[in-house]
Amino acid sequence: MKKIPVCIVLLSAGLLLPASSGRFFASAGGAALFSGDSVFRNIYGNGQFGPELRAGYDLGRHFYLWLECGLFAARGEVPKLKDEAKASQYLLALGSGWQTRRGRRWQADLFAALLWAGFSEKAMGETAAKSAPGFEAGGGLRYFLQKKIFLQAAVSYAAAWATVRFAEVDKDIVLGGLRLSGRVGLRF
Repeated sequence: MKKIPVCIVLLSAGLLLPASSGRFFASAGGAALFSGDSVFRNIYGNGQFGPELRAGYDLGRHFYLWLECGLFAARGEVPKLKDEAKASQYLLALGSGWQTRRGRRWQADLFAALLWAGFSEKAMGETAAKSAPGFEAGGGLRYFLQKKIFLQAAVSYAAAWATVRFAEVDKDIVLGGLRLSGRVGLRF
């Protein structure tokens, strides 16, 4: 799977940012993805769960930059044909955000990002793959268990639109969708 090394390299690059006095943060967790594509939902169900990693750097008192990688995989059955289908999606995001004042137990944030989304599907003896640019926007809450350890919950919408050729037919698809995330993080 080529996507995992790409995610690791991109997130590692975020670690190279100068991290002093609690400006750097990293978090890991999971997300539920509710696809924005109705055909995808019909085959694979309403929601998929997958891991995600996020790293960021505070630019100032309220603004920050962040980099994120999320992976989602699903198994389903092609309607009427009853053939097994497997699909995976990855979402790479680079964005910025606004957060309430640091130093409090609760902290809220709003964020937006440029997105690179990819998709791969194996069904009926064929494989289709596509990637496309898109966007992500959302908001979340952080609860600091200690000064540098936090829990975060976020809701966002991530979408990229592409046309994929499968079984000699071009289909318009939506990569991404509504995401509900939960993570554990650390400030450095």
